[in-house]
Amino acid sequence: MASIYKPTHACFRLASFRLAIAALLLLVLPALDRASRVAYAEEWPARPVRVIVPYGAGGISDVLARITADRLSKLLGQSFVIETRAGAGGAIGTEYAARSPSDGYTLYFAGGAQFSVLPLMQKLSYDPLKDLAPISMVGLNSMALAVNPDLPVRTTREFIDYVRAHPGKVNYGAGGLGTNSHLVPAAFAARERLDIVVVPYQATPPSILALVTGTIQMFFGNASDILETVRAGKVRLLAFSSEQRLPQFPNVPTVSETVPGFVMTGWNGYFAPTGTPRPIIERLSRALAAVCRDPEVVRVMSELSIEPIGGTPEHLAAAIQQDLPLYRAAVEAAGLRRQ
Repeated sequence: MASIYKPTHACFRLASFRLAIAALLLLVLPALDRASRVAYAEEWPARPVRVIVPYGAGGISDVLARITADRLSKLLGQSFVIETRAGAGGAIGTEYAARSPSDGYTLYFAGGAQFSVLPLMQKLSYDPLKDLAPISMVGLNSMALAVNPDLPVRTTREFIDYVRAHPGKVNYGAGGLGTNSHLVPAAFAARERLDIVVVPYQATPPSILALVTGTIQMFFGNASDILETVRAGKVRLLAFSSEQRLPQFPNVPTVSETVPGFVMTGWNGYFAPTGTPRPIIERLSRALAAVCRDPEVVRVMSELSIEPIGGTPEHLAAAIQQDLPLYRAAVEAAGLRRQ
């Protein structure tokens, strides 16, 4: 009988040993993986990093990307090189970034429209919410409501009353379909049941020139795009769409002081292809927080009426989720949602 039970006990001991080894590996391997990722992040960046901007050169996103990339280069000891890939409303550059290796050497810098607006307007071959990982919001941009000086209004209430008295007679310029200067006034008009007419342009500067010359009567878009014209006295600034008054313009009211709850802002932030090691994302987030506290960066952003943020990945992810219903309503108000 002993000859029968010996091998049975040996097999049992071997199986127990294998289970113990497996259990140990389950405990040790995640720790080793975390350690290797941390070590990789500490060595990163070992070569230049590309920052994909899905818009043309010279716009506010490009300007902010270059300002922050320059500071990141100094902080992290490698070049952060801006690469603009414009086209298809930003879809070309966004897809390129989303399909790039998730090794920390390709980053993405863009505004919220790529997440909340473009997927409603176009059929995309990627999902920005799934394919791009948030790193940090860099700046928050208010919207400015401005009119041609010949329009006999000086407040938001006077503007609303004037449009209601002259339905279909007030035109506003949009620097491209689906841009902030198209969606924000569309949402505003829907909220107040105003009959205003969109005049689309290929870019924002021609629409602002049209406002100055009186071809259109209203602009309601990124404050950073029109403040130089405001300061030159060529247009009349009525209000900002931020939650609170801007420190740079304490005497200019918010739209919500007249239209309660109407708050629309834009933002720009950094992302990485999904799967980029978490320690790299966290290191970048900390670096960008430092960049957004840099006095020179704060000064430049302040001149553009942009609030420096430097938030966490979680903060940026929450901002995207908050934007989704707001801009879905704006896209529907503008009649741009794809069927």
